[in-house]
Amino acid sequence: MNRSERRKQQTRVQLKQAANDLLLEVGYAGLTIKGITDRADLGYGTFYLHFHELDEIVWSLIQDFADSQIMATTDRLQDVPYPRREYLSWLVVFEVAEQTRESIVALFGKRGSARLLQRYQDYLAAVYEENMRAGRYSSGLNVPVDFLAQMMAGAMIRLLVWWAENETPYSAVQMADMLYETVFREPPPDDQGVGNP
Repeated sequence: MNRSERRKQQTRVQLKQAANDLLLEVGYAGLTIKGITDRADLGYGTFYLHFHELDEIVWSLIQDFADSQIMATTDRLQDVPYPRREYLSWLVVFEVAEQTRESIVALFGKRGSARLLQRYQDYLAAVYEENMRAGRYSSGLNVPVDFLAQMMAGAMIRLLVWWAENETPYSAVQMADMLYETVFREPPPDDQGVGNP
């Protein structure tokens, strides 16, 4: 990478860090391009050299977070057999959602961004499809993988938003249990918990 490319990459990192910091401080509704560039100590126009709009930088942060969570979960559960792997991966999703509930509501809830919600659903569908085609996950159903990936992504995002917005009495374990029972039509595997894969 030459000096110009390194500088460009560093500026992009500065913008993303500023956006992340501001998201935590003021939330999605309070986030502005001017706020990001001021926090990054960069000119307003610099933003548009790296991102087309506000949701693009926010999506970049969401995707970075989701990619890191998926990689960590895949590594952690790679030796766990089907269908326990599916159950534990859903449990991780709900445990992370429990810790990031406010962000889920702000980004994907009633006052969030429909575009970000759609992008996240498309992202989840692609992840489900890739994992099923690679043999890491299976539903045991005889339906096309692309159909199943879309169904699971839609169900998962709707459950996450509903759960976060309504602060239901269900714990992360209960949510994973109910999803598992719905998909597999049997009780979840014994010896639950990600700490005991």
